[in-house]
Amino acid sequence: MKKVAIATSGNMISNHFGHCEYFIVYDIEDKTITGSTIIKNPPHQKGYLPNYLKQEGVDVLITGNIGEMAVKMLEDLGIEVYRGINDQATEVIARYLEGTLVSSDVICREHMNHHD
Repeated sequence: MKKVAIATSGNMISNHFGHCEYFIVYDIEDKTITGSTIIKNPPHQKGYLPNYLKQEGVDVLITGNIGEMAVKMLEDLGIEVYRGINDQATEVIARYLEGTLVSSDVICREHMNHHD
Protein backbone atom coordinates (compact mmCIF):
# COMPACT_ATOMS: atom_id res chain seq x y z
CA MET A 1 0.00 0.00 0.00
CA LYS A 2 1.09 3.55 -0.73
CA LYS A 3 -0.09 6.70 1.05
CA VAL A 4 -0.48 9.80 -1.12
CA ALA A 5 -1.01 13.14 0.65
CA ILE A 6 -2.48 16.13 -1.15
CA ALA A 7 -1.94 19.57 0.42
CA THR A 8 -5.39 21.12 0.16
CA SER A 9 -7.27 24.31 0.91
CA GLY A 10 -10.99 23.94 0.34
CA ASN A 11 -11.26 21.34 -2.42
CA MET A 12 -8.28 22.75 -4.36
CA ILE A 13 -4.57 22.02 -4.17
CA SER A 14 -3.09 24.53 -1.76
CA ASN A 15 -1.10 27.36 -3.27
CA HIS A 16 1.58 26.94 -0.58
CA PHE A 17 2.53 23.63 1.06
CA GLY A 18 3.28 24.96 4.56
CA HIS A 19 0.06 26.93 4.81
CA CYS A 20 -2.49 24.44 3.48
CA GLU A 21 -5.65 23.88 5.55
CA TYR A 22 -5.31 20.10 5.60
CA PHE A 23 -3.92 17.04 3.82
CA ILE A 24 -6.13 14.46 2.16
CA VAL A 25 -4.25 11.19 2.54
CA TYR A 26 -5.30 8.48 0.10
CA ASP A 27 -4.50 4.81 0.65
CA ILE A 28 -3.60 3.37 -2.76
CA GLU A 29 -3.33 -0.31 -3.72
CA ASP A 30 -2.89 -1.44 -7.33
CA LYS A 31 -3.85 2.02 -8.68
CA THR A 32 -7.08 1.95 -6.66
CA ILE A 33 -8.09 4.15 -3.72
CA THR A 34 -8.85 1.86 -0.78
CA GLY A 35 -9.44 4.60 1.78
CA SER A 36 -8.73 8.20 2.69
CA THR A 37 -8.29 10.35 5.76
CA ILE A 38 -8.06 14.07 6.36
CA ILE A 39 -5.19 15.38 8.47
CA LYS A 40 -5.43 18.97 9.69
CA ASN A 41 -2.24 20.92 9.03
CA PRO A 42 -0.58 21.67 12.38
CA PRO A 43 0.52 25.25 13.12
CA HIS A 44 3.35 26.27 10.78
CA GLN A 45 6.82 25.58 12.15
CA LYS A 46 9.97 25.65 10.04
CA GLY A 47 11.02 22.11 9.13
CA TYR A 48 8.20 20.35 11.03
CA LEU A 49 5.88 19.16 8.25
CA PRO A 50 8.22 16.71 6.45
CA ASN A 51 8.79 14.70 9.63
CA TYR A 52 5.10 14.94 10.55
CA LEU A 53 4.06 13.53 7.16
CA LYS A 54 6.65 10.76 7.43
CA GLN A 55 5.25 9.81 10.87
CA GLU A 56 1.80 9.62 9.25
CA GLY A 57 3.21 7.07 6.77
CA VAL A 58 3.06 9.32 3.70
CA ASP A 59 4.99 8.06 0.66
CA VAL A 60 4.02 10.75 -1.88
CA LEU A 61 3.17 14.44 -1.46
CA ILE A 62 1.24 16.43 -4.06
CA THR A 63 1.23 20.19 -3.56
CA GLY A 64 1.24 23.59 -5.21
CA ASN A 65 4.17 25.84 -4.36
CA ILE A 66 6.84 24.51 -2.02
CA GLY A 67 10.24 25.75 -0.90
CA GLU A 68 13.55 24.14 -1.78
CA MET A 69 14.37 23.24 1.84
CA ALA A 70 11.03 21.45 2.27
CA VAL A 71 11.52 19.49 -0.97
CA LYS A 72 14.99 18.38 0.14
CA MET A 73 13.75 17.36 3.60
CA LEU A 74 10.84 15.38 2.14
CA GLU A 75 13.02 13.64 -0.44
CA ASP A 76 15.66 12.85 2.22
CA LEU A 77 12.87 11.12 4.18
CA GLY A 78 11.95 9.06 1.10
CA ILE A 79 8.79 11.02 0.25
CA GLU A 80 8.27 11.62 -3.46
CA VAL A 81 7.17 15.21 -4.18
CA TYR A 82 4.92 16.44 -6.99
CA ARG A 83 5.03 20.25 -6.95
CA GLY A 84 3.54 23.09 -8.92
CA ILE A 85 0.20 21.27 -9.16
CA ASN A 86 -2.98 23.36 -9.43
CA ASP A 87 -6.44 21.75 -9.66
CA GLN A 88 -9.15 20.12 -7.58
CA ALA A 89 -7.91 17.31 -5.34
CA THR A 90 -10.23 14.76 -6.99
CA GLU A 91 -8.88 15.61 -10.45
CA VAL A 92 -5.28 15.44 -9.24
CA ILE A 93 -5.59 12.05 -7.56
CA ALA A 94 -7.25 10.70 -10.72
CA ARG A 95 -4.28 11.91 -12.83
CA TYR A 96 -1.86 10.42 -10.30
CA LEU A 97 -3.60 7.03 -10.54
CA GLU A 98 -3.54 7.23 -14.35
CA GLY A 99 0.17 8.04 -14.30
CA THR A 100 -0.35 11.36 -16.09
CA LEU A 101 0.40 13.77 -13.21
CA VAL A 102 3.52 15.81 -14.01
CA SER A 103 5.56 17.63 -11.38
CA SER A 104 6.98 21.09 -12.01
CA ASP A 105 10.60 21.93 -11.26
CA VAL A 106 9.55 25.35 -9.97
CA ILE A 107 10.66 26.14 -6.41
CA CYS A 108 8.80 28.69 -4.30
CA ARG A 109 11.20 31.51 -3.48
CA GLU A 110 8.66 33.69 -1.65
CA HIS A 111 9.89 32.66 1.80
CA MET A 112 13.56 31.94 1.07
CA ASN A 113 14.84 34.43 3.63
CA HIS A 114 11.76 34.45 5.84
CA HIS A 115 13.56 33.00 8.88
CA ASP A 116 16.91 34.78 8.46
